[in-house]
Amino acid sequence: MAAFSSEDHATDLKDLNFNDDDLPMQRSLGICWDLKSDSLTFQVSSEKRPFTRRGVLSTINSLYDPLGIAAPVTIQGKVLLRDLTSETQDWDAPLPEGKRLSWEDWKESLHHLKHIQVTRPYVSVSCSNAKYKELCVFSDASTQAIAAVAYLKVIDSESQVHIGFVLGKAKLAPCPELTVPRLELCAAVLAVDIAAFITKEIDTNIDSVSYFTDSRIVLGYICNEKRRFYVFVSNRVQRIRRSSLPEQWHYVSTESNPADLATRSVSAAHLKDTMWFTGPPFLSHSHHLKLETETFTLVDPAQDTEIRPQVTTLSTTSKSKERFCRFSSWNTLTRALARLIHVAHLFKQKRDSQLDHCKGWHLCKELNLVHDFKKARTVIIQNDKKETFAKEIQSILEKEGMPNDSPLRALDPFIDENGLLRVGGRLRNADLGPEERNPIIVPEQIHHSLTLALMYLGHGQSAQDVHEEALPTAKDGQFFLLVLISEPFILK
Repeated sequence: MAAFSSEDHATDLKDLNFNDDDLPMQRSLGICWDLKSDSLTFQVSSEKRPFTRRGVLSTINSLYDPLGIAAPVTIQGKVLLRDLTSETQDWDAPLPEGKRLSWEDWKESLHHLKHIQVTRPYVSVSCSNAKYKELCVFSDASTQAIAAVAYLKVIDSESQVHIGFVLGKAKLAPCPELTVPRLELCAAVLAVDIAAFITKEIDTNIDSVSYFTDSRIVLGYICNEKRRFYVFVSNRVQRIRRSSLPEQWHYVSTESNPADLATRSVSAAHLKDTMWFTGPPFLSHSHHLKLETETFTLVDPAQDTEIRPQVTTLSTTSKSKERFCRFSSWNTLTRALARLIHVAHLFKQKRDSQLDHCKGWHLCKELNLVHDFKKARTVIIQNDKKETFAKEIQSILEKEGMPNDSPLRALDPFIDENGLLRVGGRLRNADLGPEERNPIIVPEQIHHSLTLALMYLGHGQSAQDVHEEALPTAKDGQFFLLVLISEPFILK
């Protein structure tokens, strides 16, 4: 120091004998650092402040505690501040005298914080030579606060377990008041947040991270794979699952949960005697995770208002064969469906655009025979091929290859502008009419109900009299049919 002029020296500069003199308290990043014991501690201001909203806030903010060492103490002051300031909006108006006693008791207890010391190193052994390093994070919540606290568990080369306090955090519970399960879930989110912060900032590699909570409801939410939640729970479970796995979460009793201390607050005089700095005793066992292995399920899902109800639907399928077997001829079938399409179209129209003689359910005598019958024919075949050839249609629409087990694989099928499934292949370039080049594909399941009805139209005989192996060309004046029985073939 002799090389510097006296003008450059600090005003509080002292000459120290490191062997005989007491080392002074040093401030590092706003935290008090006791150089002699190499520990972190507090220096509480004794400045008198008025019992007003401004004075209370000033007292609480004078406690700089970024590591959450005194979180169980400071959270009580924050709770008092919210209670006191809810009764007045004036920053300098005196607060209610009825609450002065509790405020004065808490403020006077702060001088005990100077007796709290947390060693600056997390543990007394070198982390670089440790066999195993695990971050253990605990969470808890009450109607007043949510909290989380993290400890570093180090197993040295001799299999000795060392536990060190890393970080604590306590926050006021949201207003308006939430249910306890929701608050516990918010505390679990706080736990994964501080775990992510620690693993990013700590200068050593963490082998694993374990989370502990005393809420089986929250554990059921996190491990759930079957049910869906409403928005509040769903968003927070997703946040937790993004940063952790269900296997990392474990149950701990309330008595063994150090985060519980920060949710119900502890006086400064008793904080050093709690497990806030040392963690619960079971952490000292290297096999505690194996002992706590458990499968967590939803707790009473039928009564939990956060879980969306399960809706069970009973669907019935009406087969084309069953629908069409009621009709003995193609004309009867298409005429009935054409009338139904005509009536359905009227119901979709506006009232002023409907004809006077075509309103509601009626038997119309002025059907557009060509248009309505052609549309009915298309609807019949579309419905049946959707039931039978669902995979093939999906493959064509998505421009994928035809499934290997499909009976249509060799036919190179395609879907025309009317949504009908037709034969492709080399016939597309043949010198034939469009209906002859690309016959419509009819499913096997409707062979007797639809195809034989078409045969009846072409032969003027009963459908039962037509033999499957000798079906002649089936014409509606519009199209040819390809029928699938066991092997596809074109009707000739």
